[in-house]
Amino acid sequence: MACPRPGILGEGADLTRYRPGAVRDLTTLEWDARLAGISGGCNPGNKNRSIDVTLSANFTVERGAGTEGRVVDLPWFVAVVDARDERILARHSFVDRILFARNETRTNAESAPVSLTLPVGEGRRGTDYRVYVSFDLTPEDLALNRRRGPR
Repeated sequence: MACPRPGILGEGADLTRYRPGAVRDLTTLEWDARLAGISGGCNPGNKNRSIDVTLSANFTVERGAGTEGRVVDLPWFVAVVDARDERILARHSFVDRILFARNETRTNAESAPVSLTLPVGEGRRGTDYRVYVSFDLTPEDLALNRRRGPR
């Protein structure tokens, strides 16, 4: 059985938040998060007519000098696309809450497992799908990621 290989969208791998205001520097940085990886796997589904994919996102989050709490909510999504034409077939959004311990400035976290069922059969194999993971970015977030480039 061929599983679709999940990947992280390069421009959606980072999410940075600053305190509101005109200044965006280290003094106003609330937190900086990175999609550090994906773990999971797949199994044959019902009567081999589907593939059951399970994956979890791995995050690295760092608090900045401008933070006022110990909780960070990370919006992210999983998208299933057709490998032939990159058409989006499904998109699922999530928010993971990351809690920092006292005096902790950096932490790693893993999302709860996400389950996807992808139909297969005549004319459709597991490799006909692509599965992407990304932070759910605003236009401003995307512009920042594009300006600073891959990290």
